Amino acid sequence: MKKAVFSLILSMLTLCVSAQITLEVRADVAVDSIFFSNITQDKEYQFIPYSPYRYIKMNGPINDLYNITFYGSTGKRMNQLWLNGTNVTIKGTFTGRKLEVDTVIGSDLYYKSLDFRNRYDQLKESKADSLAINTFLLNEIKENIGNVFSVEIGQTFFYRNMSRKPELTKLYTLLLHQDVGIRNHLFSPYRKIENILSRDKIDFSTFQFYTPEGKLEELTLSPEKKYLIDMWFVGCAPCIEQHKEILKKLEMLKHDNIEVIGISVDQQQQQWADFLTAKKYPWKNLREVDDYTKKLRTDMLIDSYPTYFLLDGSGKISYRANAFTEILKYLQPETAP
Repeated sequence: MKKAVFSLILSMLTLCVSAQITLEVRADVAVDSIFFSNITQDKEYQFIPYSPYRYIKMNGPINDLYNITFYGSTGKRMNQLWLNGTNVTIKGTFTGRKLEVDTVIGSDLYYKSLDFRNRYDQLKESKADSLAINTFLLNEIKENIGNVFSVEIGQTFFYRNMSRKPELTKLYTLLLHQDVGIRNHLFSPYRKIENILSRDKIDFSTFQFYTPEGKLEELTLSPEKKYLIDMWFVGCAPCIEQHKEILKKLEMLKHDNIEVIGISVDQQQQQWADFLTAKKYPWKNLREVDDYTKKLRTDMLIDSYPTYFLLDGSGKISYRANAFTEILKYLQPETAP
């Protein structure tokens, strides 16, 4: 009886022990405060005063990607670390630009993420072909299928293969074996893959867009044409840079009967309209409405920019990519390196 009571008390005490992260971080610049959260900010969301030695009491288990953001004389600087464990210590230096980690104690997930990234970078630097890289990534996902870090590996595979449905099917089949909690993680590509595999057409009759003049209109496609839809926003540096490449290739696109249509996800109408006036883009530009439920990006699960769609006149998707160079390779495979 005494043993049973003792075991019960011990179990209750164990449940009461909260996970904790200790930051032993020296700052080379003035720092006022630290913001700490898990990536979705649904479990951890804490603003704390800065000190070189700081405890962070967690609201739940440590097993996710975490943001550690420093606020100070150099502004706001965010750092992301994969962490797991119960009592984790992070030692390092905040340089004013980023957190230079010396060591992490109590979390093997941190080092697992570093090891994966190093091996992946080495594989790319060795000029390995797509088959070798895809095989490597799929094997890594298999080995980490029960691990939350697998979502980063899956995301890496997804963005390499987002226009290759046979490859996406391989990843989708693997992710079906994941725990639902991991599969539904913010970083997981599962829902996006499901969307791509099940959707081969965009029905523009269900959407409205703003013109630069602030009027609402529907986008009507012509059956005789093809279209390059460019999803972008004003603050997206890669988007603006790739617009220069689109300008260079605009005649080639017109020769192939492809009309470019820019669809901005900006929320500030005037800022977007002024930007278009300054840039003088010679193609049609529209902006998504402000209702999240009525956005094209919501319907197509778009969360990275730029995103391009090649469509025929019925809205059928022939190709999807995150880089204009990929579109060019698809249109002119004979000139691809």
